[in-house]
Amino acid sequence: MLGRAAGPGLLLSRTFRAGALPRNVGGRSSPVGARGRGVRNTFLRDLIPDSGAAWILVSTVAIGSIGTGLFLAGGVLFYTRVVHLSAAEIGIGLSLAGLAATLAAVPAGALADRVGPRQFMVGLHATRVLFFALLAFVTNFWQFVFAVIAVTVSHRVAFPVNQALIGRIFEGHKRTQTMALIHSVRNVGLAVGAALSSVAMVTDTPIAYQLLILGNACSFIPMMYLISRLKKYEKPLPPQEKEGGHKVHPLRDVPYLTLAMTSGLLLLNDSLLFVALPLWITQHTEAPAVMVAVITFVNTVMTALGQVWWTRWTKDVTSAARGLLASGVLLAAATLVFAGAHFFGAVAASLLLVLGVIVFTAGENLHSAGSWQVSYDLSPEKGRSKALAVFHLGETTQDVIGPSLVTGLLITAGPVGWLGLAGIFLAAGGGAKAGVRWVLHSRRMGTVASAAGTQ
Repeated sequence: MLGRAAGPGLLLSRTFRAGALPRNVGGRSSPVGARGRGVRNTFLRDLIPDSGAAWILVSTVAIGSIGTGLFLAGGVLFYTRVVHLSAAEIGIGLSLAGLAATLAAVPAGALADRVGPRQFMVGLHATRVLFFALLAFVTNFWQFVFAVIAVTVSHRVAFPVNQALIGRIFEGHKRTQTMALIHSVRNVGLAVGAALSSVAMVTDTPIAYQLLILGNACSFIPMMYLISRLKKYEKPLPPQEKEGGHKVHPLRDVPYLTLAMTSGLLLLNDSLLFVALPLWITQHTEAPAVMVAVITFVNTVMTALGQVWWTRWTKDVTSAARGLLASGVLLAAATLVFAGAHFFGAVAASLLLVLGVIVFTAGENLHSAGSWQVSYDLSPEKGRSKALAVFHLGETTQDVIGPSLVTGLLITAGPVGWLGLAGIFLAAGGGAKAGVRWVLHSRRMGTVASAAGTQ
């Protein structure tokens, strides 16, 4: 998929009229909420927001992801052509930024729990306007390091807090469906932003690249306003919990950390799709280089249309755990199909690559749906931002080790390396399912022990 961490063209099946927005919470029936009335196709019906809060969230993502697409497509060219940084300097700066974002994630989640995720996101977007504006005018390496750390930290900490915000508005499986809808829209928005960035690349002037970054900075201004409008949809927090129960800090909760890490290993699919497969196709198969664009297109379209549909298979923590296991199986199967492309001519190899990316995308989308569901169900309403930030550490770990791991296995070792990656996916899927059971067992034992201590 294009990003985790949205395009409005996908959403024009209805007119967004402020007066028609219902004041209900979640997916309860409403005038706007008659999902897909007259729309028989399940995939298309899933792409229509069914509540006022969902419309606001989707509009926010639509704006923000187009800005992010502008930045992601043109950022590296800005660093090299305008700031005149070397590849090594860019690598050092991005690595330092990734480390800073990892260290900041949990403290930022704790702060969001104190001030409220909606208020935190409004303030965060205000800082992002400033940080990206500063980035557009850096002139040397050290200014670049400061600015890229600031924008990367603000980008990474937004994901778990935004997820917690959705949890304050929707309940049960509706939370996961909303996450999936947002994820679908984000993929399209990133693609739209990347396409718009081609204007700057054709112009190839410093001011054109600066405008890309400033365009991204400006996108956060309407996002601040839209998120502030979510106040009327937020549920109040439950009353203060009584003493006892599960109160272990998520960083000291070994079962929860194990689940986060195994689920994070399944996210090696990102590195496989965007790092290893382009190299594999061009260096180790007879397929034409254009297949790199083809598999990216197939993956993006399938994710945009089908991500919400996959949440039907992960409606509770038990089915989500099974979904994580199935995700590992599907991703492992896809790696074997990709490996097989090495042994055939151009036509057969191309067909295998398309088949592989279809299976791959199914596994990727099922993992997203399952991980969202278990992360919601296994995190408390109070302290959810912090717990979700810890869960996202698994994703951060993949960002650090993923590119070097998959290139080492697949490009250096060849077809045999794909067998190793298939084994990792199978182990991660099984480990994630076992991790869910372990967390549930740990929580039950903690509750029993607490009840016994109060007698």
